[in-house]
Amino acid sequence: MPIELVIAAFGGFLCGFLNTVASSGSAVTLPLLVFMGLTPIVANATNRVPVVVAALIATVTFLRAKVIDWQIAIKILIPVVLGSIAGAAFVDTLPQEHIKLLISVAVLLAFVLLFSGLKKILQKEFEEDARFRFVEIIVLFLVGFWLGLIVLDGATYLLLALIVFVRLPLVKANAYKNLVLFATSAIALGVFARNGEVNWEIGGVMAIGAVLGGLIGARFALNPISKVWTFRVLVTIIFLELVHIGFQYFFKP
Repeated sequence: MPIELVIAAFGGFLCGFLNTVASSGSAVTLPLLVFMGLTPIVANATNRVPVVVAALIATVTFLRAKVIDWQIAIKILIPVVLGSIAGAAFVDTLPQEHIKLLISVAVLLAFVLLFSGLKKILQKEFEEDARFRFVEIIVLFLVGFWLGLIVLDGATYLLLALIVFVRLPLVKANAYKNLVLFATSAIALGVFARNGEVNWEIGGVMAIGAVLGGLIGARFALNPISKVWTFRVLVTIIFLELVHIGFQYFFKP
């Protein structure tokens, strides 16, 4: 088997595991796909394949554990899915330079948010019911827009929105995050596939790794220890994203 396919399968595993446990799996796969010779547009499209597969596996695992309430799920899905449709339709109108700038800003903002008292919030068990006011609906729509647009760090924003605004505990927020990630990424993948922008050979190999990553990640996310490690994983991955972006800016060829 060519070494590129082995790397793609491992990248898919990491993507599936990281997206399920915390987020930012695309921080691994997007640069990997570009390194393998795909254009940014094709890499962005192909990356949705392992994301969709891993999110599906994780969602099924959470459903079997009876973590997901469909009444809450629908309230979350509607604004996020509508936003993702708008984001996926809008992405083709943006120049590559603008996309790179958006990614840089999004990663920096995600890193700042992680150190704004978020660690305590991630470990908190909310006693009140989930909130779905106008503010929460707008926030979920905007998160969905970003998921459709780029997906990088979109799962981070979704996880934060579900915890900080909707007031869900971490395990439930992770479960709904994966359900929404599956729906929004599937929609975006359909749009990209229609435009012929998906490399199905590489995406299919990554999907194989993502199955295992999503399954292991979901089982880990159901463990109480995930409250501690979710924050650590988020900080580590987003910090590496910042290093990668800084390297690109300061060491351009």
